[in-house]
Amino acid sequence: MKFYIKTFGCQMNVHDSRRIEEILTRAGHQLTADSKDAELALVNSCTIREKPWHKAISETGRLRKRKLKGQNEDLIVGLVGCVAQQEGENVFELLSHVDFVVSPDNYTHLPQIIEDIQRERKHVSVTGFTEGRPEDFLSIQSVSPYEVSAFVTIMKGCQERCRYCIVPTVRGPERHRAPEHIFEEIHHLVSLGVKEITLLGQKVNAYQVGDVTFASLLARIDQIDGLERLRFTSPHPRHMTPDVTSAFGQLRTLCESIHLPVQAGSNVTLKRMGRRYTREEYLDVVSRLRKASPKISISTDLIVGFPGETEADFKETLSLIREVGFTAAFSFKFSPRPFTQAQKMDDDVSEAEKSSRLARIHELVNAQESAFRAGLRNTVMEVLVEGKGRMPKQLSGRTRNYQIVNFVSPETIEQAAGKLVNVKITQVNPNSLEGELV
Repeated sequence: MKFYIKTFGCQMNVHDSRRIEEILTRAGHQLTADSKDAELALVNSCTIREKPWHKAISETGRLRKRKLKGQNEDLIVGLVGCVAQQEGENVFELLSHVDFVVSPDNYTHLPQIIEDIQRERKHVSVTGFTEGRPEDFLSIQSVSPYEVSAFVTIMKGCQERCRYCIVPTVRGPERHRAPEHIFEEIHHLVSLGVKEITLLGQKVNAYQVGDVTFASLLARIDQIDGLERLRFTSPHPRHMTPDVTSAFGQLRTLCESIHLPVQAGSNVTLKRMGRRYTREEYLDVVSRLRKASPKISISTDLIVGFPGETEADFKETLSLIREVGFTAAFSFKFSPRPFTQAQKMDDDVSEAEKSSRLARIHELVNAQESAFRAGLRNTVMEVLVEGKGRMPKQLSGRTRNYQIVNFVSPETIEQAAGKLVNVKITQVNPNSLEGELV
C-alpha cells in the first residue's frame, strides 16, 4: 500500500514522521510524495496554537473530500500527532470519513490498525501514554542518500505546566530514555554517514537517568568518533545549569548556537505564565553562555498578548530582545488552548493590539538578525555540506551557528555531502549567505 504523510509542527513531529515512515515501510508499505497516488494518507498534527490545529483539521478534511467525491473511495485517512491525542474519538464527529486517530506514543500499532481497517472499515482510536519503555523511543534505522544531519529523541513529555501550554496534555509526563540506547542510536547513525546530531525533547536539558545528567550525556556523545556536530532543542531556561552552559566552550562538537525560549521579558508576565524563572535569571543564563562561547547565536520563542500583559510589560519584552541580541525568534499571538489554565483567564488584550505588538517584535528581531548576518560578511566559516544550492554548480550547508550558506564547488553533492569546508562569506541575502570556497 502506498502511503503519504503531511507533517505540521515542531522538530519532534518531523522526527515522528520519519519513525512512522520506517514502521510502515518495514510492514511492507511504500512511501509516496504525492497524496494523489496514496492509498493511505496520514496527517501528523500540531496543536500548540489554534492556527496549526485548524491547519491539521483542514488538511484532514481536504483528504476526506477525495473520498466523498469518489476520486478514491478506498483511501484510508488517519490523523496522528498531538491533535489526535487532544481530540481522540471527537475527530470522528468533526470528520466522519476519517478512519483512525493515533497519538504519538502508539505509532507501533499502525501496521495492525491499517490491517484491521482494510479487513473491516471502522473507526479506530488509539491514544494515551506509555511508560517510556525502550521500544517506545523508536530509533531511526536508515537515512536517505547524502543525509548528514539527524534527530535523536532522548526524552518525551513535560511536567512544567506553563499556564498557556498544552504539551503536557498531548505529550504526557516526562519519560527519559536510557543513555545506552541513545549512544547506540547515535553510533548507528554515524556509521551510516550522519555527521550532525540534534537531541530532541520537550524539555531536553532536564534529562537525567541515574547519575547521567544532561551535561554528562553531552560530554559522552562528544567523544563519539565520526560525529562532527551536536545540537539540542528545546531547552528550558530553568535547567540551563552551569555545567550545561560551560559545555559550549568545552565540547568539540557542541555548536555555537542555541534556541532558548523566553516567551516574555516582564517578570509579571512570566509569573502569570507559570514559567518559574525571572528575567534576571534568564539574563544570567545568557551571560554564562556568552562567557563560555562569545560568538554563540541565540534564538528564542515569544508570546505577545498573554492575559494581563500591559504596554509596559510588552516594552520589557522589547528591551530584553535588545539586551540579549536574539538573532531569530518564533513569535506568536496568544491563543487559549484547551486543558490549560490560561483558557480560564480573561483574554483581555485585543486582537488589534496583539497584531501591533507582534509586528513590533518582528521589526526589531529582523533588524537584529540583519545586523548579525551583515557582520559575517568577509569572514571564513566552517560549513557542513548538506545539499544542492540555489543555483547551478552550487552546494549548500550550514555553519556551526546555523546559518545557511550557498557556494560554488567543483564537486557534486554525491562527492561532497557530509564534508566540512571553509567558505568565505561574500554576500548576505535575506534568508541565506553566499560565499567562496577557501
